[in-house]
Amino acid sequence: MNEYMQARLTFITLDVSALAPPEPMTIILTHLARLTAQECLRIKHRRQPFPLYEKLNYTGFSYHCVVDTQDDITLYIFHQNAEAAFDEWLVTSDLTKGKD
Repeated sequence: MNEYMQARLTFITLDVSALAPPEPMTIILTHLARLTAQECLRIKHRRQPFPLYEKLNYTGFSYHCVVDTQDDITLYIFHQNAEAAFDEWLVTSDLTKGKD
């Protein structure tokens, strides 16, 4: 078992849902620059940030998006090497039931 499966992620919550562009992108990128391998950003947003998804793939991050309603999404961003830890959390969380 690798070390990331045993590690617990620390979640940092951001709410950018009330901000106008480009503020959400700026805030998210600022937090990503400081994100450690044991941390995951949990972001409340009002839309899917498709331009951000492209940047994440090129900079070593993975993401998981939960669309609660058309104007309410939760985006999880974490280092690619922490994907196993996130997947483990995802399996044990009530995320799929909306009780995150």
